[in-house]
Amino acid sequence: MAGGRKATVSAVALVALLVVAAAAGAAGLCGIDQSALTACRSYCTVGSREARPKQACCDAVAGADFACLCSYKYLLKSYNNIDPNRAMQIPGNCNMRPVSCK
Repeated sequence: MAGGRKATVSAVALVALLVVAAAAGAAGLCGIDQSALTACRSYCTVGSREARPKQACCDAVAGADFACLCSYKYLLKSYNNIDPNRAMQIPGNCNMRPVSCK
């Protein structure tokens, strides 16, 4: 039964993230759209061993509001197996101002 509960929690988290992203409009959630998710996926996936995000990722998130993402950090792992800690390291690894979620 635990597997069913985990799947339900993941589905609810994904739906919540999609609702927030849809409400954010074309710019996506916190200035991150689908192209940025695609460009950064290999760096942010749980278990990734990439030392730094690719330049395409850095370019795609140049206008993102990572401080805004702190509010949604807990949802990231449920969304396509994203490692929230690696995701929040992108700014510092892309020569942008690092963000610290508190």
